[in-house]
Amino acid sequence: MSARLFDLPGQLNSDSWYTPPWIFDGLGVTFDLDVASPDEPLPWIPARQRYTVADDGLSMPWHGLVWCNPPYSAPTAWCRRWAEHPDGFLLIRADLSTSGPFVAVNAATSLYVPAKRIQFVNGHGDREGSVNFSSVLLARGDTADAATLRLATKYGGAARRLEPVR
Repeated sequence: MSARLFDLPGQLNSDSWYTPPWIFDGLGVTFDLDVASPDEPLPWIPARQRYTVADDGLSMPWHGLVWCNPPYSAPTAWCRRWAEHPDGFLLIRADLSTSGPFVAVNAATSLYVPAKRIQFVNGHGDREGSVNFSSVLLARGDTADAATLRLATKYGGAARRLEPVR
C-alpha cells in the first residue's frame, strides 16, 4: 500500500531509487566504497567495495572515496556519518531544513545541483519514475570537488566549491 493520499502513475514509492548512470559518467571517478548499495550490484556504479542493508553500512568502517545514496526515508544518520568522513559524495533531497542534511551541507567542500530533477532508475538502468523533489550532490575532498565540476561541465547544472564561514 502506498503512503500517498492518491497514487500517481510513474511515481516512486520506495527507497529503491537508484542513481542514474550519467551521474557516475560525469563524475569520472571510481569509489573505494559504496556505503548504501542495493543488494544486487549495479554495473554502472564504479565501486571497489560495497555495503548492503545486510552489512549495515552505518556501523561498518568507511575508507577512501565513498559514494552514499542513502535511504531517502531516513537520511539523518547517513548524513551525520558522511559529514565525519573526509572524502566522498552524498546524494540527498535538497531539503536542508532537517538536522542531518544541514550537518552534511556544513561539512561539504563542494556541491552539485542538477539543472532539473533527477530521473532515478531501476536495477537495469531504465527510467523508473519521477520524484516530486530536487536533489543535491554534496562532496568532500579534493578528488570529489574536481569531480563535481567535471559533472557540471559535462551534463549541465551548477557546481560550486564551498568555503567555511569564519
